[in-house]
Amino acid sequence: MNIFEEFHKIVTVMDENNLEYALVGGVAMAFHDEARFTEDIDILLLPGDMDILIKVLSEIGYSESATPWTFKETNMTLHRFIKIVGNDHLLLDILTANENRTQQIIINSLRAESIYGTVRVAAKEDLIWMKRQRDSDQDRVDIKRLEDNRNEKNRQNP
Repeated sequence: MNIFEEFHKIVTVMDENNLEYALVGGVAMAFHDEARFTEDIDILLLPGDMDILIKVLSEIGYSESATPWTFKETNMTLHRFIKIVGNDHLLLDILTANENRTQQIIINSLRAESIYGTVRVAAKEDLIWMKRQRDSDQDRVDIKRLEDNRNEKNRQNP
């Protein structure tokens, strides 16, 4: 399965159902820096839209694959979905923005053009903030790349 084609399908059904979201995680990195390997798609969503999203995701082949859990640091709830086609599978992580700070990330999201159409991507500063909250090894690498990219642009445009 092509992760970007699947992402386009997901975004299309979200747009058709007027769901507010922001792309976060590894796929979002491709819009702000350069693409890197990722095994899943991460999307931030308003909690009131979760029931609609579950319905539309099931229509395109996704099913919940784990019991949702909430991160203490950010009070975001993770809903994990999976799509299986033959021997291939794709994970989709939906994070619900349960507080004002994380809901603001959706409000601040940028519209970005891709070969798959327009998508809503978390702003660079918001993506850095989210990655600092989780603080995994990969998040630290991503933060450095995002900050280096920001610093390079600042040097080019004094």
